[in-house]
Amino acid sequence: EVDAVNSWSLPGKKVTNLDQVLVRAGFNTARDDSQGDNYLWQLVKRASEDELAARIVLQRILPPLVAIARRRGQIIDGGVDAAIAEVLPTAWTVIRQYPWHRRPNKVASNLVLDSEYFAFVQANRAKKVKMFAVEPNLLAELVAEPETSEFAPQVSLESLINIAISQGIAPRHVAVLRAVANGDTAAVIAKQYGIAERTARAWRAMAISELRARTQCVA
Repeated sequence: EVDAVNSWSLPGKKVTNLDQVLVRAGFNTARDDSQGDNYLWQLVKRASEDELAARIVLQRILPPLVAIARRRGQIIDGGVDAAIAEVLPTAWTVIRQYPWHRRPNKVASNLVLDSEYFAFVQANRAKKVKMFAVEPNLLAELVAEPETSEFAPQVSLESLINIAISQGIAPRHVAVLRAVANGDTAAVIAKQYGIAERTARAWRAMAISELRARTQCVA
């Protein structure tokens, strides 16, 4: 992955790890970091066609996304877990479709605001926004490390699920979690199980909640 990043001709010297990429993109730096904003903009340009770039961008904006989920979780059905299940795949889509040629400034802020809007404000977002698959390790990071703004550990979703299985997580929840990791929307899950979309959203929130509860030793 580091070799791939170094092949992108980004500003600055070659990096030796992905944490350096995050810092250069403005992670934990001043809000008026223009260099970081430009670096992030270049990552977003590539993210439309490159999943590694999209994953880095998503990790860059993960802390404010978690903050949004906590805030929105207080006022929506299903609480924080439902909010997480909404905002994560939405942010992934926003990153992949960001109009970088028209919005080159304040990129992190734009991504976060757009993610909140499409996840919680626009009623018909599912009809207007194409969803992309979310890499399993991204869901794992959000489940295993919800309280921190430091760099998330490399924990795979599969390892978390295996821990949860050993502790008795419901098989249906395992299937739903894997569907979420594949980028399946509530509508897709509902069709697969022959249930209402609202029920599918509830299943999704419960699955994430149980996974978090059964993997506290990882967090």
